[in-house]
Amino acid sequence: MADRTKPSPVNVFPARRPTIRDVAARASVSIGTVSRVAGGSARVAEATRARVLAAMAETGYQPNAAARTMRTSRTRTIGFLIPDMANPVFSRVAIGAEPVLSAAGYMLFAVSSNRSPARELAFLEAAQQRQMDGLIVTLADETHGPVVERLGRIGVPLVILDRDVPVAADVVYSDHARPIETLVKQMVAQGHRRIALITASEKIRPGRARAEAFRKALAEAGLAAEERLIRSRAQTAEYGAAEAHDLLTGPKPPTALIAGGNEIFQGALRAIRLLGLSVPRDLSLAGADDRVLAELVDPPITVIDRDMAEVGATAARMLLERLDGLDAPPRRVLLGSSVVLHGSIGRPKGKR
Repeated sequence: MADRTKPSPVNVFPARRPTIRDVAARASVSIGTVSRVAGGSARVAEATRARVLAAMAETGYQPNAAARTMRTSRTRTIGFLIPDMANPVFSRVAIGAEPVLSAAGYMLFAVSSNRSPARELAFLEAAQQRQMDGLIVTLADETHGPVVERLGRIGVPLVILDRDVPVAADVVYSDHARPIETLVKQMVAQGHRRIALITASEKIRPGRARAEAFRKALAEAGLAAEERLIRSRAQTAEYGAAEAHDLLTGPKPPTALIAGGNEIFQGALRAIRLLGLSVPRDLSLAGADDRVLAELVDPPITVIDRDMAEVGATAARMLLERLDGLDAPPRRVLLGSSVVLHGSIGRPKGKR
């Protein structure tokens, strides 16, 4: 006997996409209220906003970004230009900035220039074409004229990180001078007279500030700054390794070394290991911007520490204030740095 059971009909049509009317009905508010919440307007009571957001989640409603842009002239996007995507310093900046921006309805898009001015120019052009609402920028070379000129006419709120650039923008600085001065004083107190510094190029503020503070601290200790012991041209691990190797194998090598930058710190450690030197028996050492690496080495390395997540959060808050209509002269914020002391600085050989 034939089976007369018929299969249930299959609905080959997708479910109807939820609309703004569905959200309004579920939240018991007007369509205009839903639109204001979707657009990030501040003119909505918090209880109402929470109800609308819950209704959006329950219905699966997704606001039309293109339509919202046409209505508000905003794309709710922020560009983040960095020199090197692989550098964890910039990752920590993004980790600090993203939740602040996300809570205000903005998305953060990070782009690496790979330290190329041409790529920086391309990013600035793309950011303007895509109508990004604001930018957070770290330049690879603050002296590059075409990039600085393009940045000066970008036409959107701008926060610059740790660079001295002659444009109308808010800036978040890190204190590079005080930690260097602290380290030099400690090394001098231990009896060191030949102290070396490897740091970033003096074409950017961190390299320039650390080199200037290094020279100043030596002068205050009554020591002449020997320029051969100051290396300030790049900030890669390869550069740090090459310069540390050159310093430590050359005539009259230093008895103490400051590696001013996380990648330089990594490279310097590699050179020290390859040369078979012991810290602090053969060389006193201080690093920067990588507490994890500093604490994994035996003995742990004294290190300059900066809260890069706070740098990102501060930059994001300053940018949001501009986007909310703040009309004030460019602001300058200096965030502190600290020296985390470990056992990597001791007395030089012959003075123990």
